[in-house]
Amino acid sequence: MSDLKRSDHKRYSRMLPLLAILALILPLLAACGGNPQAPTPTPGGPVGLAEETPTEEAPVGDATAVGTEAAVVTTIEPVEETAVSARATAAGPEATAIGKRLDLAKLSPEIAAPKEKVQITFQSWSGEGLKPFEKQFEKLYPNIDVKLQDVPAEQMQDKLTTQIAGNNAPDAAYVDNGTVGAFAPRQALVDLDPYIAKSIAVEPDDYVAAFRKSVTNKGKMYGLPFDGESTGLFYRTDLFKQAGIDGPPETWDEFMDAAKKLTNKEKKQYGFIAFAPEAAYYWYPWLWQTGERAMSADGKVTFNSARGKKAGEFYVDLARNYSPPDQLNANSYDGRVAFANGKVGMYVAGAWFAGTMINEFPKTKGKWASAPLPKDAQCATTIAGDALVIFNQSKNKDAAWKWIEFLSAPQNMALWNIGTRKSPGSLLPTRKSLLNDPQVFVNNPILKGFAEQMNCGVSDPAMENEKWGEAEKALNDNLGKAIYGDLTAAEALDEAALEAEDILQR
Repeated sequence: MSDLKRSDHKRYSRMLPLLAILALILPLLAACGGNPQAPTPTPGGPVGLAEETPTEEAPVGDATAVGTEAAVVTTIEPVEETAVSARATAAGPEATAIGKRLDLAKLSPEIAAPKEKVQITFQSWSGEGLKPFEKQFEKLYPNIDVKLQDVPAEQMQDKLTTQIAGNNAPDAAYVDNGTVGAFAPRQALVDLDPYIAKSIAVEPDDYVAAFRKSVTNKGKMYGLPFDGESTGLFYRTDLFKQAGIDGPPETWDEFMDAAKKLTNKEKKQYGFIAFAPEAAYYWYPWLWQTGERAMSADGKVTFNSARGKKAGEFYVDLARNYSPPDQLNANSYDGRVAFANGKVGMYVAGAWFAGTMINEFPKTKGKWASAPLPKDAQCATTIAGDALVIFNQSKNKDAAWKWIEFLSAPQNMALWNIGTRKSPGSLLPTRKSLLNDPQVFVNNPILKGFAEQMNCGVSDPAMENEKWGEAEKALNDNLGKAIYGDLTAAEALDEAALEAEDILQR
């Protein structure tokens, strides 16, 4: 989804280290995987998932492959005990046994490493987590010095825009997929296809279709998908039991009924939690579940259609009547406290939230679970992710490629997303081969259900429009007004559509 920035949800939640996730056997696994109404994956799309079979973690340099053919591996020292992903992972010192074991020094032999010392700058919001990778890479490529530059995630796109305008862009960066969609049409990023053609590590057909599409512009790849997530429903099992609700809702009617039963305004307890500053992002799944999209294939705004207004009225009703009014101006990360304290019965988020609950609120163990989002005409969920890019202003593009290719090697992608048994991760790898590996969910079983939710991922033409970011702001602002009661849902969508059309036609 090329312009879904995930607002504060992505900005805050992905900074959380996940120190340990216990072996949770959640209803999500069975509910998603056994849903006969889930759409059949299209060729090249989300894939089926194998059973879990625990194995011991292999040290870095071990040539044993799990679930795929082994390859010769350059021996390098183990990663030090440090967080591998400062956003959502705390992968420990062991290498993962997941993924094809490639020789990390020979990923693209036709592209020569520099003969003299060069420095490349790499911008991200996860510098601390990247240090173990940097250390390994520089041992393999001693003439490439990687200078890690940290920028807060919520400032990344604006910072890069300023840098590009000043002809001072970094050589490469770790960005959300929306940034790829914003910069690729402006010729700010390097077309990676010529590099990919010479790489044994990067296989375009191995990427989940939704992630590959998110970094593609006019048929060319401008980023390497690196991590991802889908969205599901978290619910308080203790509050459900108290309210006499047997299990998680599967339809809109059941969801609304559960929200009503869970709400007791005198006790300041509510069934759901909504956030006006992130209204558009969290409304998209409800819109898509009606079968509608934000924009038609020919570029016309459609979110204010009859189906769109049905979704808008449903969501605004939830926010006005069954969400804590003092939280309406909060963000999804801050709202975790209300859920953890039992003031909110249902919460929509990605798999990262499981780590938040376990790590920050251990006393809630056994009081919550997850499930697929309830559906209307069809199932639908948001799919978001991040990618690795090179900037056209770079003077060391080949060296920058070596770095992002190294990070993208299967064993490194697995370590970044999945972590290890001692320190499991909470994001999904973007490669089908990794998602099919029987080891991928051993560290963190909850990820299996969220991976299967990718079958319900939606391709919305709006997300491919370079002006959608600005148009989305109009949608978000007007939905916020409806949530606060200043407009009806229908009025808000009609007003947003007028503003969006004006923006898109400029």
